[in-house]
Formats: sequence, structure tokens, C-alpha cells
Amino acid sequence: MEVFSREPEFLTPPQPPIYPAQARRRNQQGLVLVEVRLDADGQLRELRLLRSSGVESLDRSAMDAVADWRFRPETQNGLPVPSRVHIPIEFALSASR
Repeated sequence: MEVFSREPEFLTPPQPPIYPAQARRRNQQGLVLVEVRLDADGQLRELRLLRSSGVESLDRSAMDAVADWRFRPETQNGLPVPSRVHIPIEFALSASR
């Protein structure tokens, strides 16, 4: 049975996505929502774009970054179980330049 994880744990600190240079130049920003499904070993089973930022390069960068993340398996009663988690990734340009 798959459980929904609110707070994923990582084997290694996740690297943030790369802000695409063209999107940065165009002042494109947005929020990408990615769904990750993991098996009982914490291995990636499926990666899905739940909500697009409206900018394809930002969506792709978010998906590529999350695909490289290494997760700890969720546990229930001390046993590892398959899980899924929703990960919001915000691309925002700071006001200071």
C-alpha cells in the first residue's frame, strides 16, 4: 500500500534546479508542482508534472532536478513502504539586481 508523504527525507541534500538562462533573461517565474512516486527502497518509480509553471523550460528544469534527488524510503511500523510526495518548486527572481 502506498502512503502519502508530507515531508520527504533525503539520502543526500537535494540540489536545487538550475534556473534556465533564457527564462531568467525574460524575467519568467513560476511554481512547478511535481509528484514523485517511490518504491519501498526509496527508488524513483514515477515522476509526474502535476502543475506547470506555464514556462516549459522551468518545468523541464524542475523535473530534471527532482529526477536526480535521492530519497529515503517512507516507513510504517518500522517497515519501508512505497510512497508518493508532492514537491513544489518555485522559480523566483529576486528584486535586487
